[in-house]
Amino acid sequence: MSTIAVAGGTGALGRRVVDRALSDGHTIRLLTRDAARIPADLRGRVTQVVGDARAREVAAELVRGADVVFSCAGASVMMERGRGWRGYGAVDTPLNTALVDAAVAAGRPRFVYVSVFHTPAMRRLAYVDAHERVVERIAASGLPFGIVRPTGFYSAVTTSYLGLARQGALPEIGDGSARTNPIGDDDLAAICAGALDSDERALVIDAGGPDVLTRHAIAELAFAAAGARPRYRRVPAWLGRLGAALLRPVHPRVGQFAAFIAAISTTDLVAPAHGRDRLTDAFARAAACA
Repeated sequence: MSTIAVAGGTGALGRRVVDRALSDGHTIRLLTRDAARIPADLRGRVTQVVGDARAREVAAELVRGADVVFSCAGASVMMERGRGWRGYGAVDTPLNTALVDAAVAAGRPRFVYVSVFHTPAMRRLAYVDAHERVVERIAASGLPFGIVRPTGFYSAVTTSYLGLARQGALPEIGDGSARTNPIGDDDLAAICAGALDSDERALVIDAGGPDVLTRHAIAELAFAAAGARPRYRRVPAWLGRLGAALLRPVHPRVGQFAAFIAAISTTDLVAPAHGRDRLTDAFARAAACA
């Protein structure tokens, strides 16, 4: 069994990966900036490392003696004015490159990182670029690695779409015809767990789910799950991009994520299908739990 160092282990995806690894008998060393955020049912089952991984000594403590490092850590995508002002390049990239550098110094364990599925043109977006700079650092490090690039996962999709549908209207940037196939959280966690255990030295997995849907069709699923009449606020694609550009000087992170949303709303993002969990079932579960 392996010792796995985990960054981002208390989020929707990271927690599922931690649970799978514990079930498989692995030892988990979990990074957190606040020990109080460790779920009660994990305390005593994982070793905690408290601190900010951008600090070299924290990164070194986390990866010391680990066989595998797993990171899905990064700046929050919560669109709130008072939360997380710094952009993704100022958080995601230094945090994860510090972990890579620590892994190189600590004996070269396997490194598995969750980036984001994108087209080449989307590399200009700060959100994508912050992730892919980490990917480049991993690839140049000499570490055995796994890179997982999901199109998006159900918990994020259902939370954002359902919340807006219940408020009465969903914004639709462009004509809603862009297609994508987000993946279930458990299915994505299974892919990540497989990457942790893989013997492949340079593993790259683009990961989508079984349902290829237009953005408009996803919105219709949200309204149906919410039991609400479909209503839309139509936003021309150019206006979505302009709004994001105007937001960036005021709140870099919100502006950068808004630019990402504007891009994915008008770009086909269809990755190879994995798993069996259906998006319509995920909406039904989310609606029942609300």
